[in-house]
Amino acid sequence: MSAATVQQDSRVRTVCPYCGVGCGMYLQVKDGKVIKAQGDKEHPSNHGKLCTKGATSAQTLDTGDRLSVAQLREGKTGPLRAVEMEAALDHVAARLRGTMDEHGPDAVAFYVSGQLSLECQYVVNKLSKGFIATNNIESNSRLCMSSAASGYKLSLGADGPPGSYQDFESTNLFFVIGSNMAECHPILYLRMQAARKKTGARLIVVDPRRTATAEKADLYLPIEPGSDLALLNGLLHLLLEAGHVDPAFIAAHTDGWEQMPAFLAHYTPVYVSELTGLAEKDIRTAAQWMGEAKEFMSLWTMGLNQSTHGTWQTNAICNLHLATGKICRPGSGPFSLTGQPNAMGGREVGYLSHGLPGQRTVARPADRAFIENFWGLPTGTIRPTPGPDAVNMFRRMEAGEIKALWVIGSNPVATMPRRSGVANALEKAELVVVQDVYFPTETARYADVLLPGAVWAEAEGTMVNSERMVTLMQKATNPPGDSLPDWEIVCRVAAKMGFADAFAFPTAAAVFDEIRSTANPATGYDLRGMSHARLRTSGPIQWPCGPGEEKGRGIRYVDAEGALRFPTETGRGAFFARPCMPPAEMPDEAFPMILTTGRVVNQWHTMTKTGKVQQLNKLDPGSYVEIHPEDAAQLAIRNGQKVEVRSRRGLGIYPARVTTDIRPGVCFVPFHWNDVYGENLAINAATNDATDPISMQPELKFCAVALTAVPGGADDGAEAGEEIGAGMDMLEAQSFTPEQKSYLQQFLTGELRRGLRPPDLVPAWSEDAPFSAPQRAWLDGFLAGAAAASLAPVTAGATRKAAPAPTAAALVG
Repeated sequence: MSAATVQQDSRVRTVCPYCGVGCGMYLQVKDGKVIKAQGDKEHPSNHGKLCTKGATSAQTLDTGDRLSVAQLREGKTGPLRAVEMEAALDHVAARLRGTMDEHGPDAVAFYVSGQLSLECQYVVNKLSKGFIATNNIESNSRLCMSSAASGYKLSLGADGPPGSYQDFESTNLFFVIGSNMAECHPILYLRMQAARKKTGARLIVVDPRRTATAEKADLYLPIEPGSDLALLNGLLHLLLEAGHVDPAFIAAHTDGWEQMPAFLAHYTPVYVSELTGLAEKDIRTAAQWMGEAKEFMSLWTMGLNQSTHGTWQTNAICNLHLATGKICRPGSGPFSLTGQPNAMGGREVGYLSHGLPGQRTVARPADRAFIENFWGLPTGTIRPTPGPDAVNMFRRMEAGEIKALWVIGSNPVATMPRRSGVANALEKAELVVVQDVYFPTETARYADVLLPGAVWAEAEGTMVNSERMVTLMQKATNPPGDSLPDWEIVCRVAAKMGFADAFAFPTAAAVFDEIRSTANPATGYDLRGMSHARLRTSGPIQWPCGPGEEKGRGIRYVDAEGALRFPTETGRGAFFARPCMPPAEMPDEAFPMILTTGRVVNQWHTMTKTGKVQQLNKLDPGSYVEIHPEDAAQLAIRNGQKVEVRSRRGLGIYPARVTTDIRPGVCFVPFHWNDVYGENLAINAATNDATDPISMQPELKFCAVALTAVPGGADDGAEAGEEIGAGMDMLEAQSFTPEQKSYLQQFLTGELRRGLRPPDLVPAWSEDAPFSAPQRAWLDGFLAGAAAASLAPVTAGATRKAAPAPTAAALVG
C-alpha cells in the first residue's frame, strides 16, 4: 500500500476534524510539521471562518500522549507491552478468525465512529457484513443522528436533508429546536446571524436552557424537556386553523393528510401550553410567523434526536414542511444538523447495524442482492436481520454472547449511557481491540490490543458534512512511530484473515473509487462524478454528482423533468400522526429533577483532542452542573459548591452553577469531562439507556436525578462559581457587572484598534481593572480564543485582512 508523500514546507488543503459543519481549512507545514490551521476562504461551507476548536486543531497533532506503537496485553489482567505493528495485526487477525471458527460470526462485533474517513467506514463495514458475515457493527452515530435518519426515511423516503447551507441566505424564518448552534455548530450559527442581518429573517429558538443561541432569538420558547411533540403538533394545529397549509401541495405530493385534522384538533394552544410550560401567546406567535414566512427552515440536532421519541419528532418537523409546501425549494426545508464531521458519510456507506453502502439496508432483498453481487459474495451471505444497536450490542457482550469487539476511533466507556454496563461488557469480552490515536482513554484501559491510527492530517481520505459536501482530507504530515491510516489497518487485518483479494486497495483513492460504484438512483445518492483527483484539483463537491457533471446538485428530490418526487415507493411525502408521549423515565419523589446533557463551545466529545489545547481549557476549564436559583435555594446549594447528581444508575459530582438560564426542576451537565480528568466526572454514569423503538437512539437528554450538596465539598463561593461558569459563552460576558462591562468595552476598543494579540500572548491588566483573579484568568483565555477563532485574525506585526473585526460591544454583549 502506497503512502502519500509529505512536503517539508507547504500549505495543504483539508477539512476540520470536529463537528458536522465541515469547515474547509489549510494546514501550514514547516519542516514536515503542521504549525497552523487557517480557514479556507474558497470552501463553500465556511468561507474561511473557523471556530476556536478548528483554529487550534494543529496543536492536537504533536502531543505527548499520541499512541505511536502497537501494544498487547499479557492475558486479561497483565500489563500492556509494545510490539511490532505487524505482530499486532497478525494477533488481531488470528484472534478474530479463531473467535469466528469457535463461536460463529456473531461472536465478533465492531464499534466505529463518525470521525473516521469515508474510506475507513466503508472497508470496516465491508469486512463485517460481507466477509465475517455479521451485522454486529455499530457507530457512535447511533447516539447522535439515527433518529433524524429514521425520521427522514419514513417521512421523505431517504436519509438526506433536502436542503443546503445556501438556503440560509434565502429563508425568512429560522426555527431552531433542540439545537444550540452557537456552541455546537458555531460557524453555521455565524452564517445564520449574518444572513439574518442581511435579509431580516426572524429566529425562533426552542430550548429548556437559555443558551447563547437563545439569547439572540426574536422569540425564545423555554420548553419543558420532553414536550417537543406537543409544541410541534400545536404549531401545525394553528397553521391549519389559520389557513396557512397548502392544500394543492398536500394533494399533489403527500399521503396521509386525511388523518391529521382530527388528530391535531386535540393540540389546542391551551393544551399545548399545559404540556410545554410555554405561554399561549408565544405559541400563537410562533405559528403566525411560520405561516406568514414565505420560506422557513427547521434546524435541529441532539435535543430532539436523543429521545425515546426522536424519530417521531423528526416526522413532526417534516409534517410542518409538507403541510405548508415549504420544502425542497430555496430557503425552506427540514435540516438536521449532523454532530460529527463524517457521520453523514458513515450513514451513506451503511456503517450502522442495519445499513449497506449507497443508502441501502440489510432488510431489503434487492439491496442485499446488489451489494452481494458487487462484492462478489454468494447469495445469502449478507444477513437479512439488522444486528444489535449500540446499547444492545454492549448488553449482549455483557451477557457473554459477543466475545470480541474492535473499537475504532471512539470512546464508548465515556460516551455511552449507563456506562457501567459498557465497562462490565468490556471486562467480560475475550478480546477487546482499541484502535485510536491517543492513550490513555477511558476505553483503552480495557484493551487487550492497542493499534495506533493516524489522525486526519496524517492520511488521505474524504469526509461528508451536514449538507452532503464531500471534502478531501490531504496528508500534511507523517504519523508518529508505527501509526497507520485507519482504513489501511482494517484492510491489512482483513487480508490476514483470508480476504486479501477483496481488500487489496493500494490507496485511499482506490477505496473511494469502489464507493462511487454504490450509487443509488432510488435515493439520489451519487458520487460517480467525483474522485480523489478531482476533489484535489477542484475542491469540495456536493452530492449528488453524476458522471460528467461539473458540480454537485443540492438534492431537492426533483427528477430530470423538474418535477418533485420524493424517494418513497409512491413518490410522495408521508404524514404521520405522532402523539406527545412522556420520556422513558419521569421524575418522582426519590429522583425529582430532570437531567439534560450537552456540549460547551470550546471542548469536543471526550476531550482527547481539545483537552490538550491551553487556550480552549482556559475558555472552558471544567465541568459543572447548572441549577435554577429556586432549586438551589430549596436544596441549600450555593454557587460553586460541589453537588452530587445521582440517578438510579450512577452519579457524578460537579461544582454548582446557579443560573436563571435553565428552567426550574431541570439541571444540565456537559458530557466532555470523564475519568482522565478526575473522579466522578462522567455524567454518563447517570444517563438512561432507554432507546427509541425505531431508531434505537438512547435518551441521553432526559432522565430523573436527585441533587445533593456534598458535605465538606470545596466551596469557594461566588468567585468559584464565576470561574467555573465564565467559559460558557465565548462571546457573552453576562457575569460582569455594568461597571466591569464598561471597563471591558473601553479596553477591547483599544485592543481592536491595534488588533487582538496572537493566542500565545495575554494582556497585562492594570491595577485599576475591576476584575477578580478568576475573571482575569477567564478574560486571558477569552482573548486568546477570540484571536485563535479568527474573530480578529492577526499575527504579530500583521494587519487585519480577513472578515471585519467584531466591535467591542459585540464581544462584551
